[in-house]
Amino acid sequence: MSFTTADVHAKIAELTSEDSAFVLKDFDVDGATVQGFANAPSDLVQLLQAGRAHGDKTFIVYAGRRLSFEEFFRQADILAAQLQAAYGINRGDRVAIAMRNCPEWAIAFVAIALCGAINVPLNSWGKTDELLYGLSDCSASVLICDAQRFALIENKLDDIDARIIVVEPGVVPSQDKVNSFENVIARGPTADFSIPDITPNDPALIIYTSGSTGLPKGALQRHVSVAQALMNMYFLGMLTSSMEGPRELRGGAEQETPLLTVPLFHGTGLVAGLLMPLQLGQKVVMMYKWDTESALQLIEDEKITGITSVPTVLQGLFAHPKYDDYDTSSLFRVGAAGAATPEGLPELIASKIDKVSRSAGWGMTETMSVGSTMSGEIYNLKPSASGIKSPLVEYRFVGPDGEVLPAGEIGELQVLGIVVCAGYWQRPEASAEIMDGAWMKTGDLGMLDSDGFLHITGRIKEIVIRGGENIYPGEIENAAYTNDQVREVVVFGVPDQKMGEELVMIAHVEAQHSLSVDELRAHIGAKLASYKVPRYIEIVEAPLPQNASGKLFKRKIQEKFVAAMLA
Repeated sequence: MSFTTADVHAKIAELTSEDSAFVLKDFDVDGATVQGFANAPSDLVQLLQAGRAHGDKTFIVYAGRRLSFEEFFRQADILAAQLQAAYGINRGDRVAIAMRNCPEWAIAFVAIALCGAINVPLNSWGKTDELLYGLSDCSASVLICDAQRFALIENKLDDIDARIIVVEPGVVPSQDKVNSFENVIARGPTADFSIPDITPNDPALIIYTSGSTGLPKGALQRHVSVAQALMNMYFLGMLTSSMEGPRELRGGAEQETPLLTVPLFHGTGLVAGLLMPLQLGQKVVMMYKWDTESALQLIEDEKITGITSVPTVLQGLFAHPKYDDYDTSSLFRVGAAGAATPEGLPELIASKIDKVSRSAGWGMTETMSVGSTMSGEIYNLKPSASGIKSPLVEYRFVGPDGEVLPAGEIGELQVLGIVVCAGYWQRPEASAEIMDGAWMKTGDLGMLDSDGFLHITGRIKEIVIRGGENIYPGEIENAAYTNDQVREVVVFGVPDQKMGEELVMIAHVEAQHSLSVDELRAHIGAKLASYKVPRYIEIVEAPLPQNASGKLFKRKIQEKFVAAMLA
């Protein structure tokens, strides 16, 4: 099927018109009027309750375990009742989750919501000080964690106000404030449990930013925002299928089965990996930790149909030397999220999957990962873009002096809409800092092209000014990715007495390749102006470090390089 960008925008107008399932209406959010989907669930609890209809269907597959929807809700109901009765959790209290992706993470999330409490998913990759910071910052009444996270804080229990529930069986409580998940569930339901009254503007969720520029900040999301974020995913699915027609399951798959590769404490993982499958009755396959070959085995065994992850994970999966040894014929949905799609990745995916439905997008923790998205044949119109704007948000682009820029000019992307967070938890100054009137400043540089597609060109704080010239690292990184041997790359600036700043490139090239620094420098020089070719280039065999969102941890890499320069 052939269509144009104008056809896509016409279809969006049709799908959001009167009498459509995705008709828009005005919502009052803390005194501001914003648009949202009229038929979205009003709150997170209403959204979750729909999952009960799926009965004995398999919901979660994890490390040899299979959990049905019925068993999932049985445990969630018990935990909710116990949190309310035995732990005194009330509407608005904060309950933290700190564990790797697993069934108990999802059970805890649902139980906390049923209590009317605020879910606080903490970064499970954090160390002791980071976990203690999160618990203190949100004033958690209860922490539900796995044994690995408990081991990090076991010697600090006197410094923790929260009572703790530890997931792994066999954990012996060391104090009265610690109990095992198994023991709590064994108590069974209580007779007087009740779900408190919840309004759409009540706080539902505190999601912490990745902290790549300092201490993490807790983005406070309302119930209405979470529900609208899920409805937005349904809208995007309808838009894609309306433009290209339905896609048939294949390779022996009998139902949509996503492989969850991103953390549930991240907005993308939460909405796409838990909330949507729970409401639609899909089977979700979780992994104890990401391992490319284990993922390939799961794709074959569980007939995985879709995977959404950061570009670095997708690059490693589809370029794996043993990829063709596994039956991946069921896989047809591939989404890149969390970072700009590097050049060459779309072609790599297309070379491995026949008639692949690729997707890409842009979103933030502060917007419940809603922003711009494109999938399937819409993606194929502009693979290098970051998608088409959701009906839930408005964009504008602002110059360095605060002026709103004309269409097509690169500036800081600012966002307005129902999914924008209510600020940072107990951080009024930081909350005020990200706002420009009613608009939220994203820190991302980009522009909308003439066809209405978003293009992200970098971060404001990443601009390198070399000899008076503004240089966007993302442009240079994309040039490097066009070399087939480059798996991961970051570009940043370092101080220089003569030029003000000089460019540095760190590229991950696997050991079996023989790409040299001179060859990579020549490759970039053939594509970009000479002043954009980094002065310093390092090639490393080890994968580059990532932050909690799965993005390349540029600040950490930059600090290490600068420290070595000064040594």
